[in-house]
Amino acid sequence: MPKASKQPNTKLPVRGRMYLLLVICLVVMVAVGVVVHREVDTAQRTALAAERAQIDNLSVLEELNDYISDFRTVESEALAPMSPKALAAIRSAADEFDDKIKNASDRYQKLLVHDEYRLAFSKFQTQWAQYRRISNQVFQLAQNGKLADAVKLYRGESNNKYTLANSTFGALVFRSTEGLIKNVETKGNAAHTRLLQIDALIAAMILVTLGCLVYVDAAILRPFTRLIALAGNAISGKNKARLPWLTRGDEIGTLSRTIAKFQESTSSLVRNQKLTTAKNTILQRALANEERLNNFQKTFRSMASHEFRTLLNVIDGHAQRLLSPRNEETDSRPRYTKIREAVAKLNNVIQNWLEAAQSASLDDPKFGKRSELSLVALLEDVRDVGSDMFPNATITVTPTPGLDSQMIGDSNVLFHAFINIVSNATKYTMLPPAIDIGVADAGDALRVVLRDNGTGIPEEELKEIFQMSFRSRSNAVLEDGSGVGLAVVHAAIEFHQGTIEVTSQVGVGTTFTITLPKAPVLQEAEASA
Repeated sequence: MPKASKQPNTKLPVRGRMYLLLVICLVVMVAVGVVVHREVDTAQRTALAAERAQIDNLSVLEELNDYISDFRTVESEALAPMSPKALAAIRSAADEFDDKIKNASDRYQKLLVHDEYRLAFSKFQTQWAQYRRISNQVFQLAQNGKLADAVKLYRGESNNKYTLANSTFGALVFRSTEGLIKNVETKGNAAHTRLLQIDALIAAMILVTLGCLVYVDAAILRPFTRLIALAGNAISGKNKARLPWLTRGDEIGTLSRTIAKFQESTSSLVRNQKLTTAKNTILQRALANEERLNNFQKTFRSMASHEFRTLLNVIDGHAQRLLSPRNEETDSRPRYTKIREAVAKLNNVIQNWLEAAQSASLDDPKFGKRSELSLVALLEDVRDVGSDMFPNATITVTPTPGLDSQMIGDSNVLFHAFINIVSNATKYTMLPPAIDIGVADAGDALRVVLRDNGTGIPEEELKEIFQMSFRSRSNAVLEDGSGVGLAVVHAAIEFHQGTIEVTSQVGVGTTFTITLPKAPVLQEAEASA
């Protein structure tokens, strides 16, 4: 930490810098305002000019189209029998429309700016002149009293020439209108570009303003806030911090040097308070770990005794059949084999729970070691053991045809999970137990569906059945459970990163749907083990 007695640097006072930044922001705002006003005015002028040109062009085209239609109408009127005076009036009207068409054509040519439209309009004028020569012949025949010849010429060559000229004019109108629309769009894009430039100027102004604010925050407000916090820490006795503003010659430097002197006088008190706080923290952690270990040991005893009792029931059942006077089996080796298998599973359970006890946490159980297994074979083993435990139960395993049930997991953990579900299904039923276990492929996972014909679980209890020590109130008359079995099932499925869902209907039965990934992703801690 620099010494407080070091010579401070001279610097513009805080008030002077604030006024300087304010002036900079105002200048930038005025400059941006002038540029924005000029750009907006230019964009408006350009847009108005484009709209005016569009209106004039369309107006002349509309007027010219009306004159062409009117001329054709006048020509058709000359075909009716009439007096020479009336026919002269019609010729006079035709000449009048002819002059209007010429004047409108001259005005339209002055508005044209593209050679493409000039060529199209020149083509129309040529075709119109050809039509006019034929129409003059129609008028001449009508004037000579040859109406039949005039009608024939009107409907024939005159109509063809008119249709050709009118088609060319229609195409010209369409292309001209399309060009005007494109021109307006171009002007609109140019106006949009100007607006973007205006936005960029406004953004630049905002950035300059933000830069000024950031500078004020970094050079003035933040040091003030930091010094106030340090002053509070010094008063409360917390650790002193390095002050980077001791050499400043403004008000911040003065305040910083004052706080540095105050911190020097209170450093001893802060160290003592920190030492006391550390001792209290260590003691609290020790007490929390002790309490967590005690809670785990209680839960561990409940879960271990439940698992032991399940396998001991298997051993006891086979032993009773061997000792029964009514036992007529000639070969007892299958029974002894079942007993040895149950003893092996019991040893595995003991080893698994001892490993789990070493972690002193139910949130991270160290269940055995994962390996490749056949889920169908495991469920068939569950069926055989369940049939031995509950001879009156009908247990079936039904995999989908051609199913590949290989997966990665702990066979012991999964075995005890499924045997617990089977055990519950046989306990809580008024009928001979019937349990169907279906296995199917679910993409990257395998889905197991266990259905029973038990008494069912009320809907209000479904959310609680996986909790430790939960016992169903509705089935207490049938069997007094320990409230551990389904908690073991839930922990086993979570260990394999799977999911378990349950649906039930009272008086009909319960269905458990379990999804197990074929290759669960190992946690970092397990992968390194």
